[in-house]
Amino acid sequence: MIFEQLKEHGDVAASVEVKISTELVRLLSDQLYQSPLKALEELIVNAYDAGAALCKVFVPSPAQIAEAGGLHLISVFDTGIGLSDEGMVDLWHIGRSNKRSAEIEKLTARKQIGKFGIGKLATYTVANKLTYVSKTAKGITSATLDYSELTRDASGVGTPVKIPLIHIKDWSHFAADTRVKNLFAVMGVTEADLDKPSWTLVVLESLKLKAQQIRIGNLKWVLRTAMPLQSGFRLFLNTEEVKSLKADYEAAAKFELSELPASRLKALSEKTGEAWSVSGKKLLSPSFPSGIWGEVLVTKKTLPGKSDDLLRSNGFFVRVLGRLINQDEPFFGMTHLHFGTLNRFRADIYANDLDQIITAPRESVGASGLKEKFEALLLEVFQEARQRYDDFLANEEKAEKEKKEHTRSFVSPSLIEHAIASALLQAPLAGAEADNSWFYFSIEKGTNLQELVARLYSADRQQFVFRYVGLGKSARLVSFSPLNSTFTINSDHEFAQAYTDDPRSRLLLEDMVLAEALLEAELRNGKVPPQVIGEALQSRDSLLRGLALDHPYSSHAIARSLADSASDKHNLEIALVAAARSLGFVAKHISGSGEPDGIARLIEYPAGETVITLEAKSSGMVPSLSAIDFGGLYEHVDAHKAHGCLLLAPEYPNASADDSAAATRAKLLKISCWRITDLARVVEASESRHITAKQIIGIVLTQFAPNEVSEAVAKLFEDPSWDQPVLSNAIIEALRQLDGKLRDSPRSVTAVATVLSGDPRFDGIQTEDVRKAVSNLAASSQGALVMDGENLVILTSYDELARRVAGQTGNGSIPLRSSKLRSDLNTQTDKDKPK
Repeated sequence: MIFEQLKEHGDVAASVEVKISTELVRLLSDQLYQSPLKALEELIVNAYDAGAALCKVFVPSPAQIAEAGGLHLISVFDTGIGLSDEGMVDLWHIGRSNKRSAEIEKLTARKQIGKFGIGKLATYTVANKLTYVSKTAKGITSATLDYSELTRDASGVGTPVKIPLIHIKDWSHFAADTRVKNLFAVMGVTEADLDKPSWTLVVLESLKLKAQQIRIGNLKWVLRTAMPLQSGFRLFLNTEEVKSLKADYEAAAKFELSELPASRLKALSEKTGEAWSVSGKKLLSPSFPSGIWGEVLVTKKTLPGKSDDLLRSNGFFVRVLGRLINQDEPFFGMTHLHFGTLNRFRADIYANDLDQIITAPRESVGASGLKEKFEALLLEVFQEARQRYDDFLANEEKAEKEKKEHTRSFVSPSLIEHAIASALLQAPLAGAEADNSWFYFSIEKGTNLQELVARLYSADRQQFVFRYVGLGKSARLVSFSPLNSTFTINSDHEFAQAYTDDPRSRLLLEDMVLAEALLEAELRNGKVPPQVIGEALQSRDSLLRGLALDHPYSSHAIARSLADSASDKHNLEIALVAAARSLGFVAKHISGSGEPDGIARLIEYPAGETVITLEAKSSGMVPSLSAIDFGGLYEHVDAHKAHGCLLLAPEYPNASADDSAAATRAKLLKISCWRITDLARVVEASESRHITAKQIIGIVLTQFAPNEVSEAVAKLFEDPSWDQPVLSNAIIEALRQLDGKLRDSPRSVTAVATVLSGDPRFDGIQTEDVRKAVSNLAASSQGALVMDGENLVILTSYDELARRVAGQTGNGSIPLRSSKLRSDLNTQTDKDKPK
């Protein structure tokens, strides 16, 4: 143990009495710092806050931890401002942190990150013992906290623990110890490092199980994404330098301030009222005689990082006499800058002449003419960066336009993949929900974010897949997995139900959900607070549901509304009237005392008009006979001079018995008793089975008992046994099969019927059935398919024929241009059709 060795080579100078509740420690470590990676990140933040130029970290692999006699510890060494005796005492006062003082910020020219002085307790997550060893001008001091000694007293506050402060007088002997030398060796700590005026070494011992869960690759990735560009802070993990991931970003544009074009300098002179010129690498003006210089970078990838980055990487970095003066104002107070460029933009600018207003009282800074002139320069710099970035995009677009159609991307990766990658880099796990999860995005556990982001930024595009899965009525419209490039559309959502019947509307739905999911990423990239994103997307979700219900077109959606309204009186009435309309009736919702819930009319020529009343009896279970009130329903039929009544309920009392009271009264009063499941089935299949209002009238006027109605509905699906879209698809495929065969013979209805006769799906099909189906296809093909008597003439490609008759087949078709974005426009579904 390091602590035991420290006692051997030092003297106890004093002790610190610490009173910490074990519950507080567990709460902070288990709730705020659940991840062991977060505990290590906190120690590195402490090193940064101490003004360190160098930080070296050692983390053993799980194999090293398991190895007997190995280095069973985690250590962090930094060359920041050390901890004297006073600092050590202050260190253990929870809620305070010596390193966050304004004096430290002034000495280190670095904005502090830590705020509450509780990050040290995050180490409880991975270890039982925490040791600090620190060098200052006053010597080397150490202190060790053993978490296992923390206990709760009767008050629940925690019994005091005395932490001895040890002065290391014999450092050379301590450093010569084999175990200490081995530790410094694996950390890469050198004699030169130890000779620095100040440093701090943190050692975690008695490692817990969570320490074995640390994967060096994942830790390196977390640290790389958190590291800023050009921070003056070097970090090493197991002797390997950890460089900012952003340092790998390719430049879209790069220039020095002295390279501003003459037109920019002219505009700047007009704005500021003084001449600007270039001298060497500097820009000069009467107000800035010492000159302003620096470099501007616009990257292909976005630069914003996570909220817990060590330092921001984008925006203006203005330094006066070497000190960064605008850490908290990345755009120097300007709010009207272009978003697309802003997140890729970095400008390191040196302006020592600003020192005269930096040292002035705060109120004079805002009123300073010097500051206004400097802001005018920054605006010209940014506009030049934006222009160069726009030129870069134009060149990329030009190069893309020159590609052949089958290799060209019409949707830029910057709009989809790059936006996703940028959002993941900022907050891979944090999202817009109350539990910090994403709203639409689904990040699978164990996802290697480094590989995922690299793939999203690569030139090899992975095409997207769309699936339909019933996730529940209250679930989100879509769930997007960046890892699998899959959009899972919730087929139970009202908006999805409204637009899945027709293949073209389904394609539009899929485009819409892609854009909706990407909106979450763009909002994250735009720095919109997560809770605001969540509220906005939830409001949009409610709007989409309302729009779908406001103007329904889909028979599928109407069928689902019947099933969903079984226990809701008002909704079931409305759903019944809409169902009648979808079947071909002219229907009106009436309701009210002494009135039916609705009236449905069918006019046939020359037969005339048939009128039926519509009655809905909602119930969570089975409505009683008194609730149904057959007598009252008969009175409604008589009052409106209707020909019959369609009664709808979830189920009927004792319905399994043909001689039940409900069945008897229904037959006597000629009330047609429909189950919700039967009517929903009919509505769902009305288009594919060509079911009409006339067929429904036939059942309503002749079948009354619930079981009689169910049997009559079943017969609608018996003859023919196939759905019309299935037959239409099979006809298209039969024509494809016949292509190239018997070239001297025309395609004919008989030839198609011969092909279909061998298909078990069409058992018993007759040539006349095929002729009618072909005639319907020809009528809807917009000239692609022509019937010349028995012969068939195809005047387009088969793909174009399939596209034109997609409304009849219910299938998506091959688009007129090859898509690089989507894997298959015949959308993958859990079944033949979205449910």
